[in-house]
Amino acid sequence: MITCIFKNNLHMQRINKKLILLFSLFIISSSVVRAQIEDYYSEAPGFSLGTTIGLSDLWGDIGTASSMDHYMNSNYKKNLTFMGGLLFRYTFVPAFSLRFGVNYGKLYASDNFNEDLAKKAKSMEEDAAQRYYRNLNVRTNIWEGNIMFEYAPFRMNTESNRSRRRMQPYITGGIGIFHYKPQGLYINRATRREQWVDLIDLHTEGVGLSTTGATSAALPSLWQVAIPMGFGMRWDLNHKVSLGVEYIYRMTMTDLLDDVSDKYVNPQVFTASLSPEKAAIATDIYDKTWVLIPNYQRNVGDKRGNSADKDAYSTLSITFIYRLSSRWNQWW
Repeated sequence: MITCIFKNNLHMQRINKKLILLFSLFIISSSVVRAQIEDYYSEAPGFSLGTTIGLSDLWGDIGTASSMDHYMNSNYKKNLTFMGGLLFRYTFVPAFSLRFGVNYGKLYASDNFNEDLAKKAKSMEEDAAQRYYRNLNVRTNIWEGNIMFEYAPFRMNTESNRSRRRMQPYITGGIGIFHYKPQGLYINRATRREQWVDLIDLHTEGVGLSTTGATSAALPSLWQVAIPMGFGMRWDLNHKVSLGVEYIYRMTMTDLLDDVSDKYVNPQVFTASLSPEKAAIATDIYDKTWVLIPNYQRNVGDKRGNSADKDAYSTLSITFIYRLSSRWNQWW
């Protein structure tokens, strides 16, 4: 009897040792497989949360003719504006991701950016001089929501060495919607007092007014569609955290983001259509050449902007990405 019990105990001990050994091997093999998969994948499928913050720029009729002059003039740095927000991102495969973003920021542009070139101009007819003496400026808050795809070309082939590099370029594009409300710096002709005022309500090009001599087009909606597109470079600190820099350019469907689009109208349309207070402001702000050249008056029909080109805005941002979850399995 005792011998039988002893043998049974010995047999159970051997079984337990085998089970422990098998369990240990399973844990070790699972860790090795996971490590191999993590090493294999440059970026695992899953969800990420991120933030962006950076410089924002308005590309419209107000400001300089070229992007180089926009950034290099001496007045640009005095009026820097910024935009930032949150993004929610899902990676399908290492090369493709879909992201949803919400951003808030400010835009600013000024004809004063042309001051350096205008001082070198030989006549008022030169583009920089025309813009500078027009003397318009604009600012607006921007609320934006967007959906964009990301494509990292070097991670298309997950077996290549380039796909495993921490530093990866990518391109992105999609569609968005934004809200804006442009303001201009009003200078009272009598007192020289300065004040930022809403421009849409002033109809500075006669848009939306029924008076003879006004523009027949309807006032634009303050909600507009944008087409964001850009490129970036992202550095993976580890499997969870990434830092990067990206440039996003947004084409819009409006030419009145800066409230400048077409021609100078007769200021009498303001008097005929607006309240006395708004008419006085519109008359002083629709053309501010008089601030730099006393008593100067534009002719009705003179070019004020270029209606053939729609306005745009852009951001140059630093990005931070944190991966919330990962699915370490082959996507195929």
